[in-house]
Amino acid sequence: MGQLHKDILRRHGLASAGVLLFTLLYYLGYRIEYDGSPPVAFYLVVFIYLAGHIATIWLIGTNRVTDYADPSMTLPVMAWVILYMSVLMYLAPELRGVMVLGYLNIMPFGVFRLSGRGFVGISLFTVVCYSLVIFFTHHTGTGLLVPQFEMVIGVALLTSLLVYASIGREFSILRKAYGEKNSELRRALARIEELAVTDELTGLNNRRYLLKTLEKQRALAIRQDIPFVVAFIDIDHFKEVNDDYGHRIGDQVLAELAHLLRVSVREVDLAARYGGEEFVLLLSGLNLEAA
Repeated sequence: MGQLHKDILRRHGLASAGVLLFTLLYYLGYRIEYDGSPPVAFYLVVFIYLAGHIATIWLIGTNRVTDYADPSMTLPVMAWVILYMSVLMYLAPELRGVMVLGYLNIMPFGVFRLSGRGFVGISLFTVVCYSLVIFFTHHTGTGLLVPQFEMVIGVALLTSLLVYASIGREFSILRKAYGEKNSELRRALARIEELAVTDELTGLNNRRYLLKTLEKQRALAIRQDIPFVVAFIDIDHFKEVNDDYGHRIGDQVLAELAHLLRVSVREVDLAARYGGEEFVLLLSGLNLEAA
C-alpha cells in the first residue's frame, strides 16, 4: 500500500472516530432523555452507515479510486455522514441541538481536499438536510418544535457553515497556488537534469553522461557478455576553421556534425560530445567489424 493510500485511510480513520463518538453520545443521550434503549431503527441506521463506510474504505484500500480526481472520496463521504446525522436527529428530536455539532465535526474533513465550490455545495447540502429534518419532524409530529430555539440553532449552524466555507475557500486558493509552484519547480528540476547531461551547443549528451553510460555498458558486457564499441571522432584542423572564419562558424560546424551523428546512429546507441571538437559514439551490441 502506497503512502497516499495510508494517508487517505488515516484521515478516514480520524473521521470515523469522530462519527462513532457522536453515535455513542447519541446513544447515551437517548437513554437519559427517553429513559430506555434506542429503537430498532437506530441500530438499523447505524448498520447502514457502517456498511457504506466500510464499502468506501474497501474501495480505497483496493486502489479502485485511483482514477478519481479525489481518490479519498471526500465529498461522498461527507455527504454520507451528514445524511446519517440527519436521520439520527429525526429519530430523537430532543437531541437535535447536540447532534447539530456532528455536522460541524465532519466539516474539517474537507478543508484540505474540497474546492471552494465543493465546500459551498456541501454546506448547502447540510442546510437542506437539516431543513428536511425540521420539516418531517413538524409534519409527522414526532417531536416538539420551539420556533425561537430552532431559529437560534439554524442561525448558529448557518454561521458556522459559512465560516467553514470561507476557510475551505482560502485553503483551496492556497492549494492551487502551491500546486502551480510545485509544477514550476518540477519543470525547473527537469530542465536542470536535462542540462546536467546535455551539451548546450550541440544538444548531444555531454562527457559526464557518456562516462556514466559507458560504465553501465561495461557492467553489461561483463555480466551478460554484450559487446560494445567506442568510436572517437575528431574534426581535423578545427582550430584553423575558428581562426579563418570565426568561432560562430566553428560552432555551426560542431552543431552540424552533431546532427549528422545523431541521425546516423541507432536508438540503442549513444552520440556524445567529449569536449572541444571531439565526439564519441557508443555502439551497443556490436563487434568491431559490425561497428
